[in-house]
Amino acid sequence: MIPLMPRCFVLCIFGLLLVCTVGCQLHRSFAPMSPSQIIGSRQSLQGITALERGDLMEAEKRLEDAVKLSKNDVNYRRYYAEALWQQGKQQESLFQLNEAVKRGGQNNVSLHISLAEKHLERREYMTAYHHADEAVRLDSQDYRCWALRGKSKYLQTIYQSGHAEHTAAMLHQAREDYFRAVSLSSNDRYLLAELATVQMGCGQPEQALATWLTVQNLYPQGGEPDDVLIGKTETLTVLRRFDEAETNLAAIRQRGLDHSESERRLHEIMTATRGGNLR
Repeated sequence: MIPLMPRCFVLCIFGLLLVCTVGCQLHRSFAPMSPSQIIGSRQSLQGITALERGDLMEAEKRLEDAVKLSKNDVNYRRYYAEALWQQGKQQESLFQLNEAVKRGGQNNVSLHISLAEKHLERREYMTAYHHADEAVRLDSQDYRCWALRGKSKYLQTIYQSGHAEHTAAMLHQAREDYFRAVSLSSNDRYLLAELATVQMGCGQPEQALATWLTVQNLYPQGGEPDDVLIGKTETLTVLRRFDEAETNLAAIRQRGLDHSESERRLHEIMTATRGGNLR
């Protein structure tokens, strides 16, 4: 057994160390900002405000200053990259985002989402998939991560050639990612429309039609976007439900849309199956 006085001494030393440790942590947490940090924060706030109102040149200037003052702040760089991207400065924007990842943003899901979106727009599907996959790893409850991964995989199959079996496997992987995204955001109309397109790519027109109908029901009657009506019409055509397809095609004509592709596909299938003519 430890004698009484040494035990008290040990407890006092332990208490002193605990107070010192907590005090140091609190000091770091509430340490005053340096003048450059204060200016950088102000510049960033003004830059984000300018970005939101569409003043891109002002946003770029303010956010560039913020990045110079706080080189390791990944959020400053992310907003700066967005201001650059919206002005068409794609390479500079991607550089800032990649620099943010290098400077401690490896586990920042917003950075990977932004990179995935931008590489998708540039049709760099493998790179987009890499960042979307990282986003899924970091936050599996964010539907955007799954949707971006599914979209990059789907577009990769559309624009890059490969063996049929490998392509089919990629399409089904894309579909599964979209299912996961929809499970997290079941009433997202744009997400559901993309799922319907992927289901068609997987050779599942009946499932695609059910998804198109779900999308359509999320809008007021007659208020669905043009691409929803066109997608539904083409799906009905593939299913050889010609009367319904023609009814939808008539609605497309009434809107004054370019329906030439839908009409061509409908005509080809009708001619092949029943030798019919469009009304």
